[in-house]
Amino acid sequence: MRYTTHAAALLGLACCSVASAQLAPGLRIVGPSFGSTTRLIDNNGVTVHTWSSSFNPGLAIHMHTDGTLYRTIRTPGSSIAGGTGGGVQRLNLDGDVMWDFRYDTGGNRSHHDVEVLPNGNVLLIAWELKTEAEAIAAGRNPARVNNVFRPDHIIEVQPTGPFSGTIVWKWHIWDHLIQDFDSSKANFGVVGNHPELIDINYPSGVTHSNGDWNHSNSIEYVEDYDWIILSARNQDEIWVIDHSTTMAEAAGHTGGMWGKGGDLLYRWGNPQAYDAGTSAHKILEGQHSAQMIPKGYPGAGNVTIFNNQNGQPGQSEVLEIELPLDPSGAFILDPSGRYGPTAPTWSISGVFGSSTQSGAFRLPNGNTWITAANQTECYEVNTNGTVLWQYNTPGTVFKSEYIERTLWEDASEISIASGGSISFDMMAGSDFSGDTHLLLGSAAGTTPGIVLDGVPVPLEVDGWFLMLLSNPNTFPFGNTVNSLNSSGRSTATLSIPGGILPPAIAGLELNHAYVVIDNSTMNVTHASNAVPMTFVN
Repeated sequence: MRYTTHAAALLGLACCSVASAQLAPGLRIVGPSFGSTTRLIDNNGVTVHTWSSSFNPGLAIHMHTDGTLYRTIRTPGSSIAGGTGGGVQRLNLDGDVMWDFRYDTGGNRSHHDVEVLPNGNVLLIAWELKTEAEAIAAGRNPARVNNVFRPDHIIEVQPTGPFSGTIVWKWHIWDHLIQDFDSSKANFGVVGNHPELIDINYPSGVTHSNGDWNHSNSIEYVEDYDWIILSARNQDEIWVIDHSTTMAEAAGHTGGMWGKGGDLLYRWGNPQAYDAGTSAHKILEGQHSAQMIPKGYPGAGNVTIFNNQNGQPGQSEVLEIELPLDPSGAFILDPSGRYGPTAPTWSISGVFGSSTQSGAFRLPNGNTWITAANQTECYEVNTNGTVLWQYNTPGTVFKSEYIERTLWEDASEISIASGGSISFDMMAGSDFSGDTHLLLGSAAGTTPGIVLDGVPVPLEVDGWFLMLLSNPNTFPFGNTVNSLNSSGRSTATLSIPGGILPPAIAGLELNHAYVVIDNSTMNVTHASNAVPMTFVN
């Protein structure tokens, strides 16, 4: 059942201004590249929550859909290059470390970014160490090797304990090389005939003493196609590879959903990297943050990219590109031998400039959230390129991300036998300071939900919903109705003693969400995400 009603008809409750409709109403996560504190801010720049760490990030910080924080860490040891990491931690809202995984030994070291998969596994970008002799044997020009060579690889880690994980899948650039420098060495062939392979001698000018060849700086997973999108900064390209492969297939050239093994399915930004163009065809330079626009967002299925150097001194740009796909989802190589598009679908430039780090994310209302790291600024811009909001970050930030959630819970299960308690942390933001929150629930699920005063609420109306509505602040709940504080926060609780519930309800799932009611109009002005909890024996 889906219907529209008015908050005043639901609850008679005896202020603040609602955030401008031009701005996306969610929260943003901000973590300085050289700092141990991660902040959650609202769209007024007010800090609503913080996490502390004993590590600087290395570099990305993400929030998973379950509300836990995945924070890369810079472990002790030598810094190979910008973005050096060495591990990742998963933290709950209280800052407790739930998982701590290190990847910084044996010549391997994770760097820059991680991605959490729907199954809870984690993808990490990492360097692997190759000797000068190994690089030359693979066809690298000896003049372009300085003691060591460090190509990138990707690992997929399945968490197995608080401090452990098993690598269940991996992909190595080293397995997908080509070169036309030395016919007596491995990987020799015609570079221009193999856009699916990576020229070990491109770019020709790279002679990094640290061996950092690719400097991949972002990783994105696309569930619908089982793709991984990688930003290879030193090649000035984004790459797409097939994640559906086995480990053996990922090391070869056949197999997987798309039949190409671990070879590149797509590359874009610099056709020079595969001998398919000139400098006139090059669009990307030093780019970061290749992100797929999520379903339901304007531009869904397109990719946004922060292009650090767009050819203008001190300027950067954000691009949105439409991927060239045939009806089956396979990439189209155009007759020129280059992958399209020839131009972005949308772009913005002239506002910001950052030669390093930075990011861009599409927001659910069609705006774009941009981090200009060197300028220590974030911007929310609309489709016309108008800056709607500018936020000064506390130091250089690798990339700030939008968080589409304002409700957290500190547990997801309550034991019928021994009882338990759950805290519901509400963070609506300072726009709602002083207004009234009302926690609601449902045993009937979250879809299609209801609409209150034009605001979608992800709960179905049933007996549990009506009980919470008609009995606020009543056992077993506490503080389900109250005022939000100056930063728009409050906490409700559910506490159930052991032994008072029948064992037959084991497995019952309840979902909870809250709404905010404007005290002056009695209209619902905000609804949170839903969070699930289950009764267990």
